[in-house]
Amino acid sequence: MLSSALLLATLAVGPNPYPVSDTTGAMSPTLVGVGIEERLGEKVDGSLAFTDETGKSVRLGDYLAHGRPVLLNFAYFHCPMLCGLVQNGMVNGLKPLDWTPGRQYEILTVGMDWREGPAEALPVKNRLVPELGKAGSEKGWHFLTGNYKAVHALARSVGFNYNYVPDRNDFAHAAGLIFISPEGKISRYLYGIEFSPRDMRLALLDASEGKSLSLGDKLAMFCYSYDAHTQGYVLFARNFMKAGGLAVLGLLLLLLIPLWRREVRNRRLSGLSTGKDA
Repeated sequence: MLSSALLLATLAVGPNPYPVSDTTGAMSPTLVGVGIEERLGEKVDGSLAFTDETGKSVRLGDYLAHGRPVLLNFAYFHCPMLCGLVQNGMVNGLKPLDWTPGRQYEILTVGMDWREGPAEALPVKNRLVPELGKAGSEKGWHFLTGNYKAVHALARSVGFNYNYVPDRNDFAHAAGLIFISPEGKISRYLYGIEFSPRDMRLALLDASEGKSLSLGDKLAMFCYSYDAHTQGYVLFARNFMKAGGLAVLGLLLLLLIPLWRREVRNRRLSGLSTGKDA
């Protein structure tokens, strides 16, 4: 699962990325420890303090208090390549959905570079939110920066491991999105730089913990299941077959019940006729 993310991590350090390994086969020091370690079911620390793109002091728990799922991603705002690819892929995956940030879910883009602040975060927000094309999204997509301790603590708690590359002033990191439930529990990871609308919708539904799901949403959750090998959602054959079996049973009942009623009626009429003859 981590191999694709590690390969993408080489893109994070600019147009001429460090090699994954040298001629001896040893991994480049830049990439040692880089990757995403899934920590499904673990809770994030809501007390971690950050600064949003307006300069306001906030805590992670402020965004969980709304009772909505949270889509978390990490970036650094002077990133030359990978961060922008992940953000664009996320926007493209969210565009077709009926859900809007600030209404049904929250987006948190957290800066890895502890030296950056609102002055670096706000221009990125001003560029990306209009690309999403959903009215009111600016209220639900937050760009956070913080000191090294807070950023590192959040990244470690969700298993997002990255390295700073001093001589290039860049970060080596993996590509992926993290979904968190309203209770602060990690519910799903999606990997790569392209995210299908179906996977985005189902991951948000997973993270919503069943709150305020429509009939269509419940049906989608019944039919699809996350597959670790494909790193996406696939039709869950067992549920699909169960649903098909129930449908067949329903059809049989629709056919048999009228026949049963007719048989009962015929027996009753036959009984009445016999009584008269006697």
